[in-house]
Amino acid sequence: MAVQARIVEQKDVEERPRLDGRIVGGHRINISDAPHQVSLQTSSHICGGSIISKQWILTAAHCTSGKTAKDLKVRLGTSVYLWGGELIQVAEIVQHEQFNTSNIDYDYSLLKLAREIEFDKTKQPAKLPETEGDDTKDGVMCHVTGWGSTQNPFEPRAWLRQTEVPIFNREECFKKYEKFGGVTECMICAGYIEGGKDACQGDSGGPLVTEDGVLVGVVSWGYGCARPEYPGIYSKVSYVRDWIRTNSGV
Repeated sequence: MAVQARIVEQKDVEERPRLDGRIVGGHRINISDAPHQVSLQTSSHICGGSIISKQWILTAAHCTSGKTAKDLKVRLGTSVYLWGGELIQVAEIVQHEQFNTSNIDYDYSLLKLAREIEFDKTKQPAKLPETEGDDTKDGVMCHVTGWGSTQNPFEPRAWLRQTEVPIFNREECFKKYEKFGGVTECMICAGYIEGGKDACQGDSGGPLVTEDGVLVGVVSWGYGCARPEYPGIYSKVSYVRDWIRTNSGV
């Protein structure tokens, strides 16, 4: 599977870490606790994503890079990515035109579904930031969800999981990642300086949501998973709020 943007080994410190996501240090939840969460699939789960309207999903560009719409389906309305809910074909991919594979900048893709979603308690759109560039304050607690690697053999990944992480100071985050090129204006950081909780492989493209339900980040990349000193890196949703509106009408 080529989808990656999360992990790098120490010998590769001059390159951007690659992520493809899973929840570390989290707990099982039901889809009704995060009804905006979806599983992006080819023959199986490859990434997460978020419902933003009846026909549009927001995910990461590194999840869709090199793929066509016919390659992708979205499973939604289920706590288990293997079965249940609905499986809907992707009709169109709108990948951000400035996506940069070398530094994972502008890591956003919109997916238009082949048919509309019928909303219920297991399928609901996430709230989007109201205006371009809205900032989330340092320390604000957020939920990150997904079906990625738990890094624990006793915590299987098939069931949806969630962990809670605070927004991490951007200047401090830049210093931590300076040897990888730092973080750009369209990235935000979340996690603990001591590590222990994070997204990991398989969670990429999934949601980082504040406690009041606003989608502030898209799981993107980071150095390892839940390592001390290295918070997770997310694509900042408010940075492309106008791009989302222009391309999806949402």
